[in-house]
Amino acid sequence: MRKIINQYLFREVAQAWLGVTLILLAILVTNQFAKILGDAASGNLSGGVIAELLLYSSVEYLTILLPLSTFLAILLVFGRLYKDSEMAAMMASGVGPLSLYRPLLLPTLLLAFVLGLISTYLAPDARKNMDLSRQNAMLNLGIDFLEPGRFVTLNNGSVMYSEDRSEDDKLTNVFVQQELRNNVNVIVSETAEILSTKSTGSVLVFYNGYQYEGTPGDLDFRILEFSEHQLPLSSKADQNKKIDLSSEPFRALFEKNSLEAKAEVQWRISPAIALIILVFMAIPLSKSSPRDSRYTGLILGILIYMIYVNCLGAARVWLEQGVTPEIYGLWWIHLIALMVGIVMLSINYRVFERVFSGEKED
Repeated sequence: MRKIINQYLFREVAQAWLGVTLILLAILVTNQFAKILGDAASGNLSGGVIAELLLYSSVEYLTILLPLSTFLAILLVFGRLYKDSEMAAMMASGVGPLSLYRPLLLPTLLLAFVLGLISTYLAPDARKNMDLSRQNAMLNLGIDFLEPGRFVTLNNGSVMYSEDRSEDDKLTNVFVQQELRNNVNVIVSETAEILSTKSTGSVLVFYNGYQYEGTPGDLDFRILEFSEHQLPLSSKADQNKKIDLSSEPFRALFEKNSLEAKAEVQWRISPAIALIILVFMAIPLSKSSPRDSRYTGLILGILIYMIYVNCLGAARVWLEQGVTPEIYGLWWIHLIALMVGIVMLSINYRVFERVFSGEKED
């Protein structure tokens, strides 16, 4: 009997987990796709890196999705079991609260281990590769994204318009406007093209035109005629920016003695710990009577999850700023969450003890 119940609970939770994970991942990836597509349309990215950036984003999202989807899946499945009185039948057969954890224990530990690998190694590497892909795409922007006949916002903030494209793939009758601190810079040229060099990065090169610089409304404009003029779009130095701690290799963080590095280490470990604690909290949180709404525990669970995650974020900032002692780290937030789960389980167990007094757990 116990084996059948364990298999049934595992199958139901696994199916719900897969569905919730795919739905949440689809929502987040779609939202990210819209942002990346907007960057490509505005000229900040080339279309060739969209799929690559989406792949890296999906890896990052897993660190957020897996704890949440597992938590929601258990709440949905066990909430339905209580609503349909299936849980009451299990309890009448001698299944106690602690027995409900048995089919979930090993899968939870395995999933937490995989999540730990993702959050400590794969996600930072994906974040680093995503930043490099963006920088390379900006450095290697070609003229293809500058569609003639419409205004295009360049990644340096300039607004550009070209009338047509010549046979040698140069833009013709080009207009560019730059807003400086107090002045406006306008460039008008016969032709223009984008060149990418190792020393300067991507530059927009104008041929045979004029540059007007001044304040709108004033007559004091500086006019410069040129045969060739360059406007930087991106700098090669952008690739040499200091790697953010969130992209640092996990082992390298231990070599740093800063509070920021220690906070980053604990932040990467937190998803796996949070997953285990959320699974522990989900079972007592899902308990309800058949007359209660099926989504009461789900709404309360989402609220608890949001509070948990926000408290972890606040604890990380406090640790980085030295507000909380270093020994506390982010561990005290996990400890509080664990204590909340123990309290809920204790209350739940006393309820079962009153209802099924004298019965032993199977």
